[in-house]
Amino acid sequence: MRAIKNSKYHDSVLNVKKFMFEDIDRTLSLKTKAPNFLLALGLCCYTEYWGKLKLGQGQNGMSRSSFEAFLDHLDHKYYPRLKAQDVDIYKDIKCGLAHAYLIEGKTSSIDTILNGNHGIDYDSASNQYMFFVRTYFMEFKAGVNKYIHGLETETESVDLLEQCLNGRPMLI
Repeated sequence: MRAIKNSKYHDSVLNVKKFMFEDIDRTLSLKTKAPNFLLALGLCCYTEYWGKLKLGQGQNGMSRSSFEAFLDHLDHKYYPRLKAQDVDIYKDIKCGLAHAYLIEGKTSSIDTILNGNHGIDYDSASNQYMFFVRTYFMEFKAGVNKYIHGLETETESVDLLEQCLNGRPMLI
């Protein structure tokens, strides 16, 4: 493997990270109540984006695998355990927010003020999701930083990142 510093996408990847982090930070710091739904949806879309880079999937139709791969990267113990219990975070949360304007099939809430144990908590006894935006954002930032560190130290594949981005316009 090779380090990202030798890739033509190095600056672009760092700029996208900076844009995403600042975008969410600015929205959370609004004097008025932050738009919880849009923040949750944006974070889910951002999660899918980084999963596409991690897996080298630039083509359409790979949204679920991209989202789930990077979600697992955010907390490699908790989210895979939910998936193993047939909790479908991709369908219920990501697709629900994007296509149905709600979290599908479950009682749910989105909170921009409190922190939770996980960004997306699921209680199987009550069949309820809690999307803690601030906690998810902390997990997301840590996951992106860990992924970029892996690209820098050659434990993540720059070739897959480039495979995803080749032939596309340069990002930011």
